[in-house]
Amino acid sequence: MDQTESPVGSFLQNCAYTWRYVAGLLTVLTFCGCTTNPPESSSTSSQPSVVSQSALSAPKPLIEPATDNAATASKMRFTPIADTQFPELVPRRGEEFGYATILESLGSGAAAADIDRDGLPDALIAGGGTFEGRRPVGKPVFVLRNRGNHFSDHTPAAGLQNIQLYHHGLAVADADNDGFPDLLVTGYGGVLYFRNQGDGTFVDETANSGIQCPTWCSSAAWADFNRDGCLDLYVAGYVDWSFENDPPCFAADGVTRDNCSPKLFNACPDFLFLSQADGTWLNQSAEWGVRTDGKALGVVAADIDRDGFIDVYVGNDVMMNFLYRNQEGRRFEDRSISSGAGVSSRGSPDASMGVDAADFDNDGRFDLWAANFEMESFALYRNQGSMMFRHVSDEAGIAAIGAHYVGWGTGFCDFDLDGDEDLAVCNGNVVRFPQHSPAKQRMLLLENIEQSWFREATASAGPALLQQVNGRGLALLDWNMDGRIDMLTTPVESKALLLQNESTSAGRWLTLQLSGTSSPRHPIGCIAELRTDQRTVLRQLKGGGSYASTHQPALHFGIRPDEQPLELVITWPSGRRQSLSPGPMNAVQSVQEP
Repeated sequence: MDQTESPVGSFLQNCAYTWRYVAGLLTVLTFCGCTTNPPESSSTSSQPSVVSQSALSAPKPLIEPATDNAATASKMRFTPIADTQFPELVPRRGEEFGYATILESLGSGAAAADIDRDGLPDALIAGGGTFEGRRPVGKPVFVLRNRGNHFSDHTPAAGLQNIQLYHHGLAVADADNDGFPDLLVTGYGGVLYFRNQGDGTFVDETANSGIQCPTWCSSAAWADFNRDGCLDLYVAGYVDWSFENDPPCFAADGVTRDNCSPKLFNACPDFLFLSQADGTWLNQSAEWGVRTDGKALGVVAADIDRDGFIDVYVGNDVMMNFLYRNQEGRRFEDRSISSGAGVSSRGSPDASMGVDAADFDNDGRFDLWAANFEMESFALYRNQGSMMFRHVSDEAGIAAIGAHYVGWGTGFCDFDLDGDEDLAVCNGNVVRFPQHSPAKQRMLLLENIEQSWFREATASAGPALLQQVNGRGLALLDWNMDGRIDMLTTPVESKALLLQNESTSAGRWLTLQLSGTSSPRHPIGCIAELRTDQRTVLRQLKGGGSYASTHQPALHFGIRPDEQPLELVITWPSGRRQSLSPGPMNAVQSVQEP
């Protein structure tokens, strides 16, 4: 407690914390990350009355309309790309066919990558799935080629039209070091690995790859964990659901069917696959100490402690989040409990979906972020050094905002080019008839203020961000190469939306496209320090992140008008360090490992 606090202030603060704890506990007990599940045989003094679906779908809102102070309004602006330029892509779900299962609640992710190496980031969207009777079947992975001023549908030609997997996630990276980004698709019943053939087409190499996930896998992250110059793979497992073990779950009326909570199902294991440098991967999960009890939805791979080895942070639903410290490329050390980054400020698990890592406070250390369930606080963990973290959502101004949302796709990014990393979060409920916050929710755009706290800038950023949708995936990309980072979002049962950044900041920018030699060609874990006459700004190329999505693989810096860039220092995953001139500003620079 601050020693300057009055006794009354301290009492009120403690009351607030107590109420927040009680509310959070009730939420866990009632919603369990998804919804209630009253036993069918429970005896009560009176039967619950039947409530219409229209009444159930219109709860008393907790989310107040977004407002910004006109005097301090953010300069960030986002405009949706015209419908004629972006194809109609509506992922389908089983709910449309009368099913209400947890499978429908996860939605789909997106990815941004230059699949044809023409210098422009293309877009990929997970189409999800549908049902044939009680059998889940897959929909296409949509491939949209960037033509400079519009996108064209390349799905049939890419060979991703017939995906035999009800899928959610897209993890894109140059897995075979040939210069072309490859694709891992995650979903219910397994994973699929597609190798990019370099001509705009993909071929299914799953059977020959050694990458196997016999359960429900949600997200994945590529990275070179053992520093042999080849990309390895971490795959996050969700829950052991099937039609056979699916209990009847209900909305608040006790009659209307709704999605079940993940607490009702056993966890599926996570997996670690190490590259054999020949186009195959070997399951080394047990040897590396990978846990099997996580119910994971998001995963990010990054060198969090800057010791030269890539660590892993896993966002788990209704379970403690996992933090693995890489032990010099030999195995993982489980730091989930001891680090402080596994639980909430109350010491209890949250229901986490999207995750990310970045140096938000510009102290040279990578901090952690998790988008959580409603009535919980979105979790911002400040890196204290030595792989120790402190939950700082309250002091950063995030706790009260995040409590009203169910957060999914997310990402740190300097949207306004002022040198610090802002935050974007896609939100949407997992239940069909929620009681507290609506099923459809608006996005959150959080502006970083002086590397110490965040303010919501959603309202002033444009009406597109205020649309009520059931948000899920988020991929960050500079689709028109103007140095301002755009957002590709994939709501559930809504059109995928590309939001173009038209912020009016006077800041300059620099984008680095990196290519490894001793490191993997796609050098995940590469750290770049931009040193100016005022400060040092830190960026890292990460694997995974967001929720079931992949951001464009480039490092982006915003530079204030009053500062002068002096030097770029790059630390490659191989351990090599490189110092070079920043070069011209407002430009994309290609850098190869020496």
